[in-house]
Amino acid sequence: MIRGLYTSASGMLALQNRQESLANNLANINTPGFKQDVGVMRAFPEQLLSRMNDQEGLDVPGVPTMPGQPAIIGRLHTGVYMSEALPNFAQGDIEETRNPYDLALMDNIQPDQDGNERRLFYSVARIEQANLAQPVQQEDIRYTRNGNWSVNSDGYLVTAEGYYVLDSSNQAIRINHDPALGTNVGQNLKISERGELMQVTIDPTTNTEQYTALPTHARLGLAVVTDPLKLVREGTNVFRFEGDIAVEGIDLAEANDQAAIAAGTYNTPMVVGRFGTQQGWRERSNVDPAQTMTSMMSVLRAYEANQRVITTIDGTLDKAANEIGRVNG
Repeated sequence: MIRGLYTSASGMLALQNRQESLANNLANINTPGFKQDVGVMRAFPEQLLSRMNDQEGLDVPGVPTMPGQPAIIGRLHTGVYMSEALPNFAQGDIEETRNPYDLALMDNIQPDQDGNERRLFYSVARIEQANLAQPVQQEDIRYTRNGNWSVNSDGYLVTAEGYYVLDSSNQAIRINHDPALGTNVGQNLKISERGELMQVTIDPTTNTEQYTALPTHARLGLAVVTDPLKLVREGTNVFRFEGDIAVEGIDLAEANDQAAIAAGTYNTPMVVGRFGTQQGWRERSNVDPAQTMTSMMSVLRAYEANQRVITTIDGTLDKAANEIGRVNG
């Protein structure tokens, strides 16, 4: 009977953690690029029950009754727990903002030859003021799908959380107050579908737009992450990678893809032509509010059921101790 208390209590703790994860998803429904967490529920190891000093018992499929052993009654489930919350990296909807500093990242990059999932991310980092002119070390790079950016007072592209947006050389992207640019790019920044950074100018003769590549930054630091489930969430929208397979920059990933096609390893591109960036748009959260609310109600009903089990067992124990076990009563 006491086992039932522990089993129900473990279920309530697991459901509480699951409810907190769902509530966090719902709270970030309007956070650009947010990826919802999916709680993974696991059962504790089962136990076998048996009758002592009894060689007769029920047959349990798959468990032989050995001669001379206590008779096996059956299996006992000892409860569940929420082992982890795995992010779901499915593409979110994109919405138009017409802000030149907003960028939606779309990818349909295929798994690698070993079947590992691959996803595309922006590279960002926290950088000390004194190190802004130097490339960021690989272990300090973080990854995000949030393309809702702005320009700080020093002229660098930054995320809402204060991370510096990196280029393909792992350097912070400076579009204003940079002597190498000669002038501030400002909202004349143009980002191509392949993530190339350019400045838009108007030719006074023809009154047409001209695109000039930024001399200090050629391309955004787009990163191909293999096995994205090895990403660990840091804060709301930023991840660090703790996997065994190295993260590839988009230039290297495209070069490897083209080399594999030339070698006849496969015929259809897995990376080239399977991604793009859309300036003036941003990716929304991939949280489904209706599904999340339904899941929260289901978790609440299961939690209440476990509460009733504990109340019932407590009432039974009360009768056993105060009525059945009463002396001379």
